[in-house]
Parts: sequence; structure tokens; C-alpha cells
Amino acid sequence: MGNIQIGKELKMENILSLRKKMTQEEMQKEMVKIGQFFEANGIKKSGYITTTTYSIDSDGTLDMEILVPMDKLVDLPSEYRLKSVFKLVNAVYARHEGNPANLQNVYNEMLAYIKENNLQQITTGYNVTVKDITPDMSIDEVVIDVYIGVSENVL
Repeated sequence: MGNIQIGKELKMENILSLRKKMTQEEMQKEMVKIGQFFEANGIKKSGYITTTTYSIDSDGTLDMEILVPMDKLVDLPSEYRLKSVFKLVNAVYARHEGNPANLQNVYNEMLAYIKENNLQQITTGYNVTVKDITPDMSIDEVVIDVYIGVSENVL
């Protein structure tokens, strides 16, 4: 776990957005479908894939959103939405390096930091996969940047 930083910004443009309830397995299938859609339409990612989870049902189903910046504008199928700009400002930030199974530890530290510093969380956590697993690397080499928006208000 790296140092926690405050006042960070996450900005993306021309983003394919998919928000739905799905299991972890279904999320992986959706990522493959997005990759196939990009390939079929000559689209390249213009940034990192970002995900956020809004809630988790008792059966483990995730209400989540997948955000993928695109290098060009195209008509999207109805299951996807286009977000022209995504901008998260004044975020608490930390980098997770290693097995994604341990990502919750980073969240625990960030949430403790938010509480200790009397900050008010106003967004879900956004996971930016900076270095994803490839067939020739270890899962312990994954790098995920985490951003959580906090209010600038001092009350």
C-alpha cells in the first residue's frame, strides 16, 4: 500500500459506460464483450479501464459500472452509454500493487484516513486498472489506482 494522497483528480473523455447488476463472472464476460465490440469497430482504448461498485446484494450480485475511454466516437449499442466527460475532483487517492484479492485492505486504509481527517465521502471508490494481468505475468504484478471523492466543504 502506497501513501494516501488528497486533492487528486481523475478525468476521462469519450467513455463507453456500462452500468448493471452482475456477478464477478458476468463482469468478466462483459469485459470480453466490450473488447470484441472495440475490435469489430476499430476502437482503441484511450486510457485505463475504470470500475466502480455502487452496492452488493446479499447474493453477491454487484451493482457496478465499467468505464472505458475510447479513441473515437461511434454509435453505441443500447446497452452502453456514452459519457463525453468523466471528472472526479478532490479525491482521496492510493495505489494498490499486488493481488487484487487484497484491494479491500487499501479501501480500509483509505476509509480510515477519511474518517480520521473528518472528511466526507461523496462518491463510491473508482478502481483504475493501471497494469492488468497478462498471461506472462504474476497476479501479484497488478496495479490499481483507487480514487474516492470527498467533499471540499468544511462544516
